[in-house]
Amino acid sequence: MAAYKDLIGQKITKVTSNPGEPKTGQMWYNSTDGKLRGLGIIEAFSSSSSLSTVRGETGSAQAGTQTAALAAGGQDAAPSVTGITEEYNGSGWSSGGTMSTARMSAAGGGTQTAAYVAAGQFPNKNNTEEYDGSSWTSGGAYPGTFHSVAGMGTQTAGLACGGRTPAPAVTNVSAEYDGSSWTVGNSINTARQNMGGTGPQTAGIIFGGRTGPTDNPTDTEVYDGTSWSETSNLNTGRNNSGSSGISSSSAFVAGGATQPPTTANSAAEQWDGTSWTTSPATLATARYGIRGTGTTSAGVFYGGYEPSLSAKTEEFNKSINTITAAAWAAGGNLPAAVYNNTGGGIQTASISTGGDSAASPPITTNTATNEYDGSSWSSGGALPAARTQMGSFGTQTANVASGGVASPSPGATQSTSYEYDGSSWTSGGTMNTGRESHGGSGILTSGLICGGATSPPSTPKNSTEEYDGTSWTNGNNLNTSRRGNRNFGTQTASVTVGGSTPSYSTAVEEYDGTNWTSVNAIPQATAWGGTAGILTSGLFFGGVLGPGTRTAVTSGYDGTNWSTRPSMSTARNSLSSANATTSTQGAGLAAGGYTGTATSNATEEFTGETETANIADFTTS
Repeated sequence: MAAYKDLIGQKITKVTSNPGEPKTGQMWYNSTDGKLRGLGIIEAFSSSSSLSTVRGETGSAQAGTQTAALAAGGQDAAPSVTGITEEYNGSGWSSGGTMSTARMSAAGGGTQTAAYVAAGQFPNKNNTEEYDGSSWTSGGAYPGTFHSVAGMGTQTAGLACGGRTPAPAVTNVSAEYDGSSWTVGNSINTARQNMGGTGPQTAGIIFGGRTGPTDNPTDTEVYDGTSWSETSNLNTGRNNSGSSGISSSSAFVAGGATQPPTTANSAAEQWDGTSWTTSPATLATARYGIRGTGTTSAGVFYGGYEPSLSAKTEEFNKSINTITAAAWAAGGNLPAAVYNNTGGGIQTASISTGGDSAASPPITTNTATNEYDGSSWSSGGALPAARTQMGSFGTQTANVASGGVASPSPGATQSTSYEYDGSSWTSGGTMNTGRESHGGSGILTSGLICGGATSPPSTPKNSTEEYDGTSWTNGNNLNTSRRGNRNFGTQTASVTVGGSTPSYSTAVEEYDGTNWTSVNAIPQATAWGGTAGILTSGLFFGGVLGPGTRTAVTSGYDGTNWSTRPSMSTARNSLSSANATTSTQGAGLAAGGYTGTATSNATEEFTGETETANIADFTTS
């Protein structure tokens, strides 16, 4: 029998504490705990950012990877179908081009930038569309007017089979796609619909499905590029499942349904080319009509029915790392409920300043400053004068609060600014233009404000001012005048998001220290939200979507595109946030705000996805 050193190339070492960064294959004896340890393989699902649109039975199964997936069409509200496309980047979903033909239960395959969708319903279709990463164009007609077809392969070497015809009858048709036309090949052995499937055109695999309204077949078939052959069955019969994998020798299935009655499943199974093995991992939410893509060790599964329509996304990982999904969590409450407050700093060292104390008259504008240490708030130095709807930037110990109004809105806008040193406020430079509800970013000695409004009346502004720690200087104007916009970033690499023009806006602009440039819009028209991060790793959350409508939605920005992140627990607007230039997309903070019926004292903390080594104990027996 080979020794461990001969196999791995190193000895088992004796240590008093676990290594900080263990290597794959490394083992050690922890003498403090008396344990033989190493990195263990773990299989687990973790929640990720939801689709922007709830839907089931999308038509893009097997189009992409865990970090570049595609969801096209699907059922968005019975009996309605959609052509909306969303793209997944491993963290969240963003909008893609809309299909020409809305459909559900279609076959699909390819990659995020070169996909196909064929057949589907309602009503039944036989057309094919191809995606280039931004828009859909027509492809060759599918050999039958079918829906609930299994699809796999690529845009230029696709494979699809089975499904249901307009009459309630299943089909065994199998066809190959060359990027322009479909050719009928040898049929599958068992006619059925709603199968799972994965793999390339020359090595595909299908499993499960339905042959009628009351069965739950476990049949598995593999394709060699010419013909289909039966092989070992699934352990659990299911239909309308999500699948991932790379070939007929490596596949994964999750979720699906059994009937009657239709019951959602959370179980997963792994195929090794010979047999199916039930995975120890299960979906957090049992679903059918779910779709998936990726490999057997890194997949993503999204949408479906719970039985209500779902937007949930879960990632499957089989690795030596434990993955903790991004999420918002409750933090310590502010001493008093407040909204229209402003903030600054980072998640573990931030402030909340000023604001209004009630949702309805009598409303009191206050001077309070509170400091947050990552778990609780404590009183800081009071503002020299009561202010609400100010702009701010900087850290907890070097902060600037600018403008605002001296009484509940509508009130006269102020041009004064104040500087905070961590204990008290002093007067700063006077702005060139008084304003309220404006965005701020940067640090005390290199700050930026833009937009906002003069009032009364509340007239949106497009002007920009830069601060050097002493005085304000006018910069170039925004392209879009707005109030209620929010900023993140630095003075020379800033982003301003949304706002009211007076209609609610999706407009996003970037500042390079001289000029503003319009860039990709945020998915929802939003104003008075919260921000965190820098230009290439930013976060925007909460806000108001229109009169009487608040949101808890969170979006992430990578310097080019916006995508979804987990939502806050409480929908609210006009809150303070930690937007210091040292904060990141993975460490946001929301404090106070207005829920639509009341002011809030709630604090929520955002933590991005993390990975840690899975250290396991081993025995010699």
